[in-house]
Amino acid sequence: MGFVDLLKERAKKSIKTIVLPETEDMRTLEATDKILKEGVAKIILIGNEEEINKKAAEGGFDISGATIVDPETSDKTQAYIDKFVELRAKKGMTPEKAKEILHTQYPY
Repeated sequence: MGFVDLLKERAKKSIKTIVLPETEDMRTLEATDKILKEGVAKIILIGNEEEINKKAAEGGFDISGATIVDPETSDKTQAYIDKFVELRAKKGMTPEKAKEILHTQYPY
């Protein structure tokens, strides 16, 4: 058994969740497809669900096992905005700036 196979077996024994915000990149969707097929982790994709599914279909990727969180519609977005403002208040973060960043820069 090779090193990569060993890592995959260990990952399957202790399933973790990976959050991937760069959903406009086809490599992210390809990786999601592979990870889900191999069953080594759970995946959360950040972005517009319709756009993500369309792009995945274009690439022939099955991402149906992934959870998709859209910052525009998520019920948790306001809590993230509040926490972001709290953490960055000394640097001038406002709720408006935080909302804009969270809706346009998914890695945050």
